[in-house]
Amino acid sequence: MYVYYSTQRPVGPGTFPKKSGCEVYNFANPTYCPKIGRPAWGYISYIEPLTDEEAAEYELTGEND
Repeated sequence: MYVYYSTQRPVGPGTFPKKSGCEVYNFANPTYCPKIGRPAWGYISYIEPLTDEEAAEYELTGEND
């Protein structure tokens, strides 16, 4: 499982790459996430990792970045 956090905005249509098996989780407010060391609006889990270009295009931060 690969997890990417949305640090710029809530996760919604057009804010993340849609791929088979992805799951979206939104927080009510920006929430500090220890795994990335900063607040995020939510996260998306994927079966396969995103490319660096995909993560950058949607301004997503991976747990292992």
